[in-house]
Amino acid sequence: MNNELNHIPVLLDETIQNLNLTDNGTYVDATLGMGGYTEKILTLSNCKLVSIDRDPVAIKNATALKKRFGTRLQIVNGLFSNLDQILKELSISKINGITFDFGISSPQIDNPERGFSFRYNSALDMRMGNNEFSAKDLINNSDEAVIEKILREYGEEKQARKLSRAIFASKPIKTTRELTKVIYSILGAPKKDKIDPATRTFQAIRIAVNNELEEIRLGLATALKYLAPKGRILAVSFHSLEDRIVKKFFTENSSLKGNINRHLPPSKNVSPELKVITKKPILPSNNEINRNPRSRSAKLRVAEKVVSIFHTSSKAA
Repeated sequence: MNNELNHIPVLLDETIQNLNLTDNGTYVDATLGMGGYTEKILTLSNCKLVSIDRDPVAIKNATALKKRFGTRLQIVNGLFSNLDQILKELSISKINGITFDFGISSPQIDNPERGFSFRYNSALDMRMGNNEFSAKDLINNSDEAVIEKILREYGEEKQARKLSRAIFASKPIKTTRELTKVIYSILGAPKKDKIDPATRTFQAIRIAVNNELEEIRLGLATALKYLAPKGRILAVSFHSLEDRIVKKFFTENSSLKGNINRHLPPSKNVSPELKVITKKPILPSNNEINRNPRSRSAKLRVAEKVVSIFHTSSKAA
């Protein structure tokens, strides 16, 4: 197995413990990445697993896993928002659990050719998969208002208006360095021990290019549709936008539904489909953060499919 597949993913032990693996069950690793969750799941349980990734590089790197686990592992190059189509094509009607590990992977951000990071000078790309348009296309083909909306909504950038005006005025922008220079001209240069001022802008553009937040909404909704009774959805988020979507989805489909007015008590959901297992998200330990600083913002949330009289006869495929 190559070095990438030896990588330990964030919150690995906590994820596996909460997945409640059973032999002969059917599970989904919705974000294969470097194969850490996939390898652990198949090693600890005599189950079947569908592992999905939109990145062709991740699929190629999983060849060793496929050889090792054979027919127990199905690897699919695709979007987890297309989970419905993927499971139908595999003749799977129910799953016993699914894991999501949102955001960007280390090989993507550490590869200068992918254009994800302001640490390298490369062509602006940021495509996680076979997207039609890149970050360069998005920036140079969008008007100022669209750029501002992306920076404000996906980057939570306080200087979105001023920054979008500068980006629009600097077009065409073709490289990460050109974009970074524009950002620094408005927000200032990086300071020691502080988050780089370019971080929010690069995050916002990456999310927009890959339609990441809508992917999460669709993936969660489809996962619930296929989840067997007592099956679990596990989601690891890395920033507030992702975590907010997961928390809202779990809440709205559990026994308590939040009200629009925060001063009113939560209303009861008369037909809950989920039981929230993690009232508060599971966070990485200090040891994990010291071992992998990129894990520091990770949050794991877990929910379980409620058993009802209508589902007691359902079995995973």
